[in-house]
Formats: sequence, structure tokens, C-alpha cells
Amino acid sequence: MQNFWKIMMAGSVAGWLYIFFGIFFPFENTTLKILWWCVMPAWGILHPLELTMSLPIGKEKGLTPEQIFIKTMVFGFTWWLPVKLGVFEK
Repeated sequence: MQNFWKIMMAGSVAGWLYIFFGIFFPFENTTLKILWWCVMPAWGILHPLELTMSLPIGKEKGLTPEQIFIKTMVFGFTWWLPVKLGVFEK
């Protein structure tokens, strides 16, 4: 089960890389551009909103607010959900 979540976390990082790549090297392909416009707000809006769920989970596991913030912003639910489910300790 840990491998599944690690792959999901890698997918989240890939999403951020896709966003930053699109910022610095705008896509000319219409499909990639449309996908970028869908991914960018999802990552940029949903990850911060997830802090309301991840902060209590991370605090319960003894993490600092800074650690929780960074992990949530980078990995989103692919980090805090397996922590909540007991797949990962932190």
C-alpha cells in the first residue's frame, strides 16, 4: 500500500513540475495548454485548502506547522490521507 501512495506523491510533484514548466516555457500545443489551465488552479487552490484537513492530522503526529504546510503544498492529499489512514507514520 505504501508504494501506491508513493507513486501518487510522485504524481503530485509531477503536477507541480508541469505547472512550473508551463510558466517558464508556455505550451504551444493546444491540448497541453488546456490541460495546464486545468491543473494550475487545481494545484494552486486545492492544496492550500487542504491545510484545514492536514493541520490537525500533522499536529496529531507531532509535526510542526511548517512541516505540515510544506508537505501539504507539495503532495496534497497524497501525503496527509495515508498519514491519517496509518499507511505512513509522518
